[in-house]
Amino acid sequence: MSHTISDLLSQLRVQLAETACTAKDVLIEKESFAQLSSYLRKLDSFLNEIQLKSSINDSHTLKTILESLVTKIRNLDDLVNICRTKSKFYLFINCRSILKKLQQITNDIGRNLSLISVSHMEIFKDSKESIMRIFQEMQDLKFKTNLVSDEVAGKIEIGLQENKESSSYSNELLFQIAKAIGIELSPSLLKTELEQLKKDQKTAELQRNMAEALQIERVAALLSWADDARPLEEREKQYQVRRVSLGAHPILPLKSFCCPITQEVMEDPVEIASGHTYERAAIQKWFADGHTTCPVSFITVSNFELRHNKVLKRSIDEWRERNFMIQLTSMRNKLASEDEMTILATLEELHGMCELRLIHRHWVAAEGILPILVKLLKSSGRNIRKKAFSTLIMIINGNLELKERACEEGVIELSMCALARDVSESRQAVNLLLQLSFEQSLCRQLTKAHGCIFLLAALTKCEVPKVAEDAKAVLENISKINEENAVLMAEAGYFGPLVQHLNEGAKTTQMIMANALSQIKATDVTRRMLVEMGVLPPLVKMLSEGNLEQKLASLGALKDLSLCFENRDIFVKAGVMQPVLKLLFTKKSVLTTLREQAATVLANLASATSSSSNCLTDLFGTELEPKPTIYRLLSLINLCGPVIQIQLLKALHELSYPHSTNHLKASMREAGAVEMLLSLYDVNTDAGVRFHTIKLLHSITRDDGESLAKQMQYEVTQSLVNLLVNSPIEEEKAAVLGLFHNTPLDDSDFTDMLDKAELLSALLTILQMAADSGLMKELLESAVGVLLRFTVSSNLQLQKKVVSCGVIPLLLDVLKWGTPLAKCRAIISLGQLSESTWKQTCRVKKVTSFWCISPQVVDVCRVHGGVCTVEKSFCLVEAQAVPLLIEELKEQDPVVVGSALGAVTTLLYDEFWDKGVDLIAESGGVTPVINLLTIHDTNAQECALWILERIFRKERYRLMYGNSAQLPLISLTQDGTNKARHQAAKILAHLNILQQQSSYF
Repeated sequence: MSHTISDLLSQLRVQLAETACTAKDVLIEKESFAQLSSYLRKLDSFLNEIQLKSSINDSHTLKTILESLVTKIRNLDDLVNICRTKSKFYLFINCRSILKKLQQITNDIGRNLSLISVSHMEIFKDSKESIMRIFQEMQDLKFKTNLVSDEVAGKIEIGLQENKESSSYSNELLFQIAKAIGIELSPSLLKTELEQLKKDQKTAELQRNMAEALQIERVAALLSWADDARPLEEREKQYQVRRVSLGAHPILPLKSFCCPITQEVMEDPVEIASGHTYERAAIQKWFADGHTTCPVSFITVSNFELRHNKVLKRSIDEWRERNFMIQLTSMRNKLASEDEMTILATLEELHGMCELRLIHRHWVAAEGILPILVKLLKSSGRNIRKKAFSTLIMIINGNLELKERACEEGVIELSMCALARDVSESRQAVNLLLQLSFEQSLCRQLTKAHGCIFLLAALTKCEVPKVAEDAKAVLENISKINEENAVLMAEAGYFGPLVQHLNEGAKTTQMIMANALSQIKATDVTRRMLVEMGVLPPLVKMLSEGNLEQKLASLGALKDLSLCFENRDIFVKAGVMQPVLKLLFTKKSVLTTLREQAATVLANLASATSSSSNCLTDLFGTELEPKPTIYRLLSLINLCGPVIQIQLLKALHELSYPHSTNHLKASMREAGAVEMLLSLYDVNTDAGVRFHTIKLLHSITRDDGESLAKQMQYEVTQSLVNLLVNSPIEEEKAAVLGLFHNTPLDDSDFTDMLDKAELLSALLTILQMAADSGLMKELLESAVGVLLRFTVSSNLQLQKKVVSCGVIPLLLDVLKWGTPLAKCRAIISLGQLSESTWKQTCRVKKVTSFWCISPQVVDVCRVHGGVCTVEKSFCLVEAQAVPLLIEELKEQDPVVVGSALGAVTTLLYDEFWDKGVDLIAESGGVTPVINLLTIHDTNAQECALWILERIFRKERYRLMYGNSAQLPLISLTQDGTNKARHQAAKILAHLNILQQQSSYF
């Protein structure tokens, strides 16, 4: 029946899909078939494009090409089915022919497709080059067997050609085939595969493929000589039967066993034309050296052909095996010796024999030496333990039964002990455990061993690469049998299997791994490493597409990982913020826990962003509009419970904290954030919410406290003061005081409200606590900062109230041990109080006294010339504050020096400047003031010049300090501000330097 092109295309696409799907299940050459599947998918895309082109006509050429393709794909499907259904032994034996057929079919498909592309390429103008390249690759594609397959195939051919009937040869061959096709060297499995191979032979006979049937029969017969296909118990019984018939001493080799040339027992005996037998290598060298005669008879040989002497070879092998069996008994006795050298020599000999032939390893087990070797792992001699490990590894390698026998003797527990020893021994122990871990049944025993996973995880960090690699391989094998093992490994510090399960596992497995990540106590280094290992993509996918349980597990892991500052950029690039905000803003009913976790992730990321100069873009990326998102978060606060509110407040606080985000804070204020937050504080009873509300208010009003002062009601103010008095949390107190400090100092109404709420008493209590036991610096700085509004010189009554409460001694204490900022603010307060001293000083009137009446002695202030006290006139002189101020000038701290100069100027007002100068000079303050002329602070320089102008009005100070002030003064006349130049010139005139040094100006 004739098919249309459309029918053929549909049929082809169905065939391609089915073949590509079944190709995943082939038993051998998986990489080759995977490569083919990739081309089939590309071919399907090409055919789909043809099918969509309605302009294609039912041309005879195109139809012929497509019909040929249908046949080729059918042939390919048949080949794939063979590779899925035949025995592994059959497929391995026929590996070369299978790959040859696969290559031929692929090349033919590529040629057919190129004919389509040539005749109808106008359809594919945009993709012409890529399509032609794919088709050319398919035409040129070559599949090659690996080196192991070629090597084993060569040995099979040799065995068939030479009709080998040797159990040792077949054992070696069976071992290599089993290893190549990935099956355990278990008698039951090997026996099953051999039986399946014989079934394939019968199938070939039924199909009248006699050549293939004969080939399979010959290979099966060759492999049937192997002892490994029989159970260990059966081999041990056979060994014991043979062993009983032997004597107690080794037998010397027969003369015929020795090569006439080398005089040694032959390994590969060959017969030459004269009928004599020699070692193959020796006779080849004899002929290569130019000899044409037999080395024994000296008869000229007619040809140089070498014939394998099978009978003699078999006799030699039997002699060797007989002697080896006899030697094993003596070896067992020697291994029980107490002499270390004897044991080491015996282990070396035993190792060599087991390395020589596979069957010897089974004889070792049959002789009962395996338990002795395991027992030697307890030896006090390190060299004995190391050699016992290497010998055991050699014996059990690739054999499940021998591994199980060793485990029964306790090799796992003894290997665990060795893992904690020096690296030379732990290397052997971990290698042995690696051999055991290849078997699933033994992996389960490994996990039951005490400390196994913990010790192996520690070894993954070993400086010796081989030890670390083997330890990782063991853990990888263990993790495959039970996903919970991956969690235990992660808890021990090895995260490879967990990350792999998270990326490749089923949904339930991924959820288990995510939950484990959230519960592991990780450091920032670990969190960074996990993100670099690739945990974010699957977590983000779970959060975006998963069900509620998966989202919750993902958020738990993301919450912990987001604590690391260095992960923040990677989180943003991975697209974490979109699903997190979607969960927060969704109107659908979702678990409160989900939103709580999402809010915590947001807060953590915002915290990591707070040092960034462009934190909004950094956090939300380019796909989200930052400002509208912030507004929505602000609005969401009123709609959530306390847990979510706290996290959202944290996030907004961190985002508004840097000075670079003033525009954000302004936008939040414009959106009514101040009013909303004050209301939230007023109505909310949750302590955590109130605390973080205060912190956010403090942050967004830092550069504009006017709106805060206008909107804060007395009730809220009183509540904040009460919190300040009663809260045990210093950070909370600091936030309250920071909030008050943000308001304008000249807002007298707000100051009166604070005074009415009895804030002053709370401030003095904090300062007293700081003097007694110390406080966090933010709390002290904020307390002294808020105190500034109570000491302004424009409110004398408030100043009197503050001083009467004993504030000046407390401020002086701050100068002794406070932070630079606290000192600065304390000095400003002292300066503000000192500004009112002259007004408060009681003048002493001159009284005319009689000679018979002594005048009353009145103590007057040496600066202000009247009766001064700390309590009445706020005098800095009487408070002994001047030496402390001078000390601050000497320190030249840029934060403090300006305020200290300002306080000193209050002692030099016109009414009493000359007395103030004397006090400053006597207190050692002239030199520090001169030194301040050279600092890079124009305000401080100008203030210092103002003070020096008054000091140098007096002759004696010009003489004492004039020379030291000349150079900095002259420098300022050249490089200073206009005001500084004028002041410096005025002082130089006092010093009579201006005319003399006119060339400087």
